[in-house]
Amino acid sequence: MAQNSRPVFRSPSLEQETVEELSRRLLEITAQLNASNRSLQHLQQERTEMLANLSHDLRAPLTAIRSAVDYLTSGQSLSAQDIEGALTLIDHRTGTLEHLIRDMYELFTLEDPSHAFSFQEEYFYTALPDSHYAGHLLCLSVSQDLHATLFADPGKLIRILDNLLGNAAKYAPAGTKITLSAAPSADLTSLRISVTDEGPGIPPEDLERIFNRTYTVSSARTPGSATGSGLGLAIVKTITERHGGTVSCENASGAGSIFSVTLPAKFLQS
Repeated sequence: MAQNSRPVFRSPSLEQETVEELSRRLLEITAQLNASNRSLQHLQQERTEMLANLSHDLRAPLTAIRSAVDYLTSGQSLSAQDIEGALTLIDHRTGTLEHLIRDMYELFTLEDPSHAFSFQEEYFYTALPDSHYAGHLLCLSVSQDLHATLFADPGKLIRILDNLLGNAAKYAPAGTKITLSAAPSADLTSLRISVTDEGPGIPPEDLERIFNRTYTVSSARTPGSATGSGLGLAIVKTITERHGGTVSCENASGAGSIFSVTLPAKFLQS
């Protein structure tokens, strides 16, 4: 006679709860995958737009250099003034290319997580007057009682300040003031470094995206000058975020703009 097997009882409620839990987890995973896919699509679109902007900015100086070279090698009888003018054009446009390529290289290097920063306990900044700021009044607004330590890469911080001060000098009219200031946060956990200019300011609709790699400076902000891809501010943002900080931009009351970098810091008692 075959042995009777003991019946196995399953709880319908337990099975129902398990199915509901699995369904919930599946929905969560699906939502995460959809969010990741949207993020990748946005990143791809951003890179495509950035490369399109860079292609335009590279093509303009290359075309000018090619035209100047063709002019010099055309076999025409050129005066010394004509030759000097063509060489000056080539020198200027080559400098533009060098600056753009340097920015491209640094931005791509900063986004590489394997690229290590040289962190140190101290940071020294020395500003020397040069022709880049000719016609502007440079002001330093830092309390003598401020003693802060930043765990940061000094060379990268210098690049942040160079970019922000250079940006202010580029857009602020001659004879106006550019102010570099630093102050602790209210909770004494970070240092806010700001560069304030007296230029035309930033269109309100552009404030949230001015640090994006795809942001292109409009002719309205740069009357009479060439537009650009704005990689300098994207570099500022990338360096700052890799230091665990944040960047922001706001229009100053009256006229001008304020670019700020906030970095983690320790403050010493004076």
